[in-house]
Amino acid sequence: MRMAWNALIIAVLLLPVTAWAQTKIGVVEMQVVIAESEPGAKAMAELRGRFETMKTELDKQNETITALRDELQRQSMVLSQEAKQDKELEYRRLVRDFQDQFQAFQTKMKAEEDRLSEPILELLIDVIQEYGKNNAFTMIIDGTSAGLLYADDAVIITETIKQELNKAWSEKKN
Repeated sequence: MRMAWNALIIAVLLLPVTAWAQTKIGVVEMQVVIAESEPGAKAMAELRGRFETMKTELDKQNETITALRDELQRQSMVLSQEAKQDKELEYRRLVRDFQDQFQAFQTKMKAEEDRLSEPILELLIDVIQEYGKNNAFTMIIDGTSAGLLYADDAVIITETIKQELNKAWSEKKN
């Protein structure tokens, strides 16, 4: 009876080892694939092109605010109380306007980035799923997620997935 019990315990302990021995895991750094792939690079260039003018305008406003702040600090001792209050009100108004425009800029840019990246992400998921099935992977996980602390270089398939995405994107365009 005791021998059968020991055999059962050993079998249960060895079962997970056998199951893990057949497991094939891949790690993909999704951010890298999206940023470095042909469709990702094209989308980022389009995004930069659309928002370059707005960014330049925000940079000019930021310079104006900085200049006004510096002027206010330099002249604070020589300005009358009323003139000082006027300059401070103007400065606060400019800062508030800048913050509102910057927030609107970020919102528009995020929405446009989401719109441009959605078809790329959909294709990327399809590519990963197909690659995983064709190459007998048990699972493929995102290496940029917060839970992954270590992965051996042998399981990282980022470059391969990037190449597969580029190929699928080219086929999709044709």
